[in-house]
Amino acid sequence: MSAISKIITGISTISIGLGVPFVCLYFVVNYGFDYWVAGIIAFMAVLVGGGIIIVGMTAGPLSEEGDYGEIDRERLRILKSQQMAALEEMDDMVNILSEIRDALKSVEE
Repeated sequence: MSAISKIITGISTISIGLGVPFVCLYFVVNYGFDYWVAGIIAFMAVLVGGGIIIVGMTAGPLSEEGDYGEIDRERLRILKSQQMAALEEMDDMVNILSEIRDALKSVEE
């Protein structure tokens, strides 16, 4: 995928995995938010952020393969069709050259 999708995935992972726990800590310290609830929310945010980065690295835009396999298959299909067309033209040329050879042999005799 594109570099923009990689950046967006990285930013969302960092903001969820690190930003939410910091916000929970901020609310606990400054506004007296219940620390058990804040701890549960922070733990879930770290899990979700970890899940996003795992999925992003294995199947998403951060994966090594990405859509290159599909692009390579498309390029190979185009190359194969070009080669087949060239071979068909060469077969036609061989037939024409055979006819020319036969015509020249008949003229010599």
